[in-house]
Amino acid sequence: MIEKRPGIMIYRHPNPEIRSYLTSAEISRYRVEIFTVRDGDAFEAQLKTLGAIGAYVVREILTSPGVREVEIKPRELRVKKEASVPWDLIEPKILHALNTAFRRKTMRVV
Repeated sequence: MIEKRPGIMIYRHPNPEIRSYLTSAEISRYRVEIFTVRDGDAFEAQLKTLGAIGAYVVREILTSPGVREVEIKPRELRVKKEASVPWDLIEPKILHALNTAFRRKTMRVV
């Protein structure tokens, strides 16, 4: 099922622990990266490859309790969560991070 929000479409996968957030604007450079670790030198080096906006989104979402993995593409963010944590606790933070990233991207363009 796809749910629409301004600039963001939410795709609910058949697996209830995965959701994709499809965006109208690019949130990272052209590449696919998967993040599961939240800190360390390798994590920081991998974040730098995304650019400032993508790095911000990944860092913010991985701080949410229950998030297991974040996969980021230029116009898609896929989040995998723990089965014990409901989407109601995670999704507001994901949407806030994406909307903040869009605002930052708009400010940089101006």
